[in-house]
Amino acid sequence: MEKLPKIKEFNAPDGYFDGLQDSILQRARKKNQQVYWKYAAAAVLVLSLGIWQYGGNKSTTSPVSIDDQAMLYIESNQWTAEDVLSLSDDPNAILDQILEEELSQINSEWPEDDWF
Repeated sequence: MEKLPKIKEFNAPDGYFDGLQDSILQRARKKNQQVYWKYAAAAVLVLSLGIWQYGGNKSTTSPVSIDDQAMLYIESNQWTAEDVLSLSDDPNAILDQILEEELSQINSEWPEDDWF
């Protein structure tokens, strides 16, 4: 203990404790006001992003037609051919149309002159 330097006695300035309570309360009020501003700014930011995302962000893509939607479901293997036919009013008409398209492609690939 003898090696530690001696500390001079600390004396508070005259009248320091008279205004201490008021200065502490003023600082605490300023900090509370600053905290409210931070929360208010964060709330405004979140609300503006929400409005922009859900209200102001209009989609610029064109709507997909019903036929294209059906093809997307079929190609993604969510619908089978039976599902599509069951949704139709006249499944035989759809099957006839498919057969006509397929037969026209086959006929164009195999001309009748080359059969014999």
